[in-house]
Amino acid sequence: MKIRIVMSALVLTANFVCHAQAVPTAESPLMSSSLGPNLPSLDGVVHYALSASEIVQYGYYGPGDVSHSTDLSGDIAYTSKSTVRPFGLLFAGGVILANQSGQGTSSFWNLSASQGYITRHWAFNISDSFSFLPQSPTTGLSGIAGVGDLGFPVESPTTGPAGGILTTSGDRIGNTLTGSVERQIASNTSVSGSGSWSILHYLDDNAEQGLDNTQITGIVSLNQRLDARSSASLSAVYSDYYFTGPESGPDEPNFTTRGINLSYSRVLSRSFSANISAGPQWVSSSNGLLIPSAINVAVSAGLSYGYRSTHASVSYSRGVNNGSGVLPGALSDGVSGTVAHTWGRNWLASLSAAYTHTAGLTQALNGDSLVSTNEVFDTVYGGGQLTRRISTHFSGYVSYTAQNQSNNNANLLITPFNVLNGTSQTFGIGITFSPRSTNLGQF
Repeated sequence: MKIRIVMSALVLTANFVCHAQAVPTAESPLMSSSLGPNLPSLDGVVHYALSASEIVQYGYYGPGDVSHSTDLSGDIAYTSKSTVRPFGLLFAGGVILANQSGQGTSSFWNLSASQGYITRHWAFNISDSFSFLPQSPTTGLSGIAGVGDLGFPVESPTTGPAGGILTTSGDRIGNTLTGSVERQIASNTSVSGSGSWSILHYLDDNAEQGLDNTQITGIVSLNQRLDARSSASLSAVYSDYYFTGPESGPDEPNFTTRGINLSYSRVLSRSFSANISAGPQWVSSSNGLLIPSAINVAVSAGLSYGYRSTHASVSYSRGVNNGSGVLPGALSDGVSGTVAHTWGRNWLASLSAAYTHTAGLTQALNGDSLVSTNEVFDTVYGGGQLTRRISTHFSGYVSYTAQNQSNNNANLLITPFNVLNGTSQTFGIGITFSPRSTNLGQF
């Protein structure tokens, strides 16, 4: 069987391996049968876009608070044409210049790189993803609302270690190093393995900004191509979670998850593709009183659509994660969706929305006794952007983003002061220069 590898997926989603709210699926690059409807083509050209925007936020730093800033940002993407040594680079970053006293200047940076090596029966890949953010990511490629990158056909840092429960301040670094190998053992069968190391680290002197954590994950899979459009896999997943830094202590025990996943993916048509992965997930910890042993169901499912001028996707995930720097481990259910549509050559509209229900693994304290209620956060955010071509290389846009978060604060344990509580809105207007764009207003 001729080996076919999804180079775009390796490059552009490498930074999200083992980060999702649910246990990762084990989709095999050797067994994949399509580039998928939402990924850009591989042309060996460096694409970039530069943007300048004005952003106004209502209620972000507190009820009734109004803040505004000038943002300068840029995006760069490169994917090589090589089918033997596929390489890719994706960058999104910029500077936030606050226009009022007390806020100061901040920046945001997201960089992902992936290198593959393909032989007749083997596939190797190593990737690294780095992010520096002044707040929790939400919409857009950069995760910063209002900077003009809503609607890109790749995921944002929300699926990485910094995603999840929203916090409004606290410089943080997220990094993930991932390696994988796959061996084809029959015409339609392969075995694969991968390992990843992921960290979330807060840089501010104020120790209450967030909880540092580390995740180490290993996956072993048996992959089978069922036909030209379908593939399935059976995976064993093991993850360790550690908490460090000033905020860690006896109340933040380390914990381990183990799982077995059955995954299935299918290209339904030239426009639709779908995938699902599900299985039991066992949780154990170094302190069974605070985090009792439990069995959960981990699920990851998605549906993608792409045809001519419209691209859309919807996904659902359920599983244990690092707690977003707010909780010492959590079980989350999340639903998200995106859609982008172009009208002719001059107009592009993009929408994005997500909802996550997060329950802490640690049982809340009520006086001297343990109660069954855990800390719970309900997080929802969404945004829209309308882009208009001005000239060959310039376009303008307006955007709107809203986010709301609530929690059962009667039983909270260690919630940092910077956790968003309530509703905030972000308005953005800006201009983009993109000389080598493949889509309006994008790289």
